[in-house]
Amino acid sequence: MRVILLAVALVAAGPAVAGVMEQPRWSAGTVQRRGPVTVTTGLDFERTGPGEWRVRAWCETRDGRTGRWTARTGSGVAVRSAGMVMIEAGSLGRMVLFPDGDLASNSPACASGAAVLGTGD
Repeated sequence: MRVILLAVALVAAGPAVAGVMEQPRWSAGTVQRRGPVTVTTGLDFERTGPGEWRVRAWCETRDGRTGRWTARTGSGVAVRSAGMVMIEAGSLGRMVLFPDGDLASNSPACASGAAVLGTGD
C-alpha cells in the first residue's frame, strides 16, 4: 500500500510544479550552507509569453562567524526548454531550474540546491 501511495505522490508532484510555472507570476528560492556561510538565492518570475519570463534575482551571503552580510541583485530573462527553465540573470550569471525542482547556479555568490516554488498566495 505504501508503494502505491508513494507512486501516486511522485506522479502528482510533476504537474504541481508545472502548475506553479503556468501562473502569471511565481517565485523560486533556495538556501545553501557552506560551512559557517549561508547563501540564499531568490527569483521572481513574471510571464512575458508562453514559456518566457522576466526575472528579478537576488543572492545573499551571511557569515555566521563574523556577522558579515552581502547582497547582489540582477535581472534578466528565462525560457523553458526541454522541461528546464534556463535563466540569464545579468550580473548574477546563469541558472537552471531543473524539472525535479533543483536550482543550479554558475555564480559563487548564489545558492544551488532544492528550490521551493510558489506563487505568493
